[in-house]
Amino acid sequence: MNQTMLTEAHVRVEHIPAHQYIGIWDIEAADYAGFWNRHACDSICGTIDSMSHVSHPIVTCHTAGWFYENGRKGYFYGFGVPEEYQGVIPDGFEIRKIPASDYLVFFHPPFDYLKDCGEVMERVERLAWNFDPKTKGYEWNEENCNDYQRHYPEVIGYEVLRPVRKIEK
Repeated sequence: MNQTMLTEAHVRVEHIPAHQYIGIWDIEAADYAGFWNRHACDSICGTIDSMSHVSHPIVTCHTAGWFYENGRKGYFYGFGVPEEYQGVIPDGFEIRKIPASDYLVFFHPPFDYLKDCGEVMERVERLAWNFDPKTKGYEWNEENCNDYQRHYPEVIGYEVLRPVRKIEK
């Protein structure tokens, strides 16, 4: 791993307002690679790029993630739009309302994609999927909100966002 890399992933809290998400939800895909093995990358990415002018400022184009349906975990890909959006929904996509929530953001800052991507993603995901939110006064809120994945190595790095709510005392 590059000497300038941090030795571990980090956690912060971020509030994401209510919004809608336009995407493709695939219960058979477990992750990014599984999703693209089942879908036409160029067509989907071109459609998303053509809609970038309406995308949400936080849940931007090419934001992906995981959802839960009947006890199963699937993967989705697309983009967020403001809560009041009533425009075009591209063929093959669907729109879902996502309520506001706090998220624990598990992240690694910008890195060299070609040299460090696999290790960075493994560190962040290991922390995200094994973290106990009670250590920060939260519990998971995944029955109401999606888990998001943001991957822009040279600018933001890599992030996994899991929705949480404060534990009532």
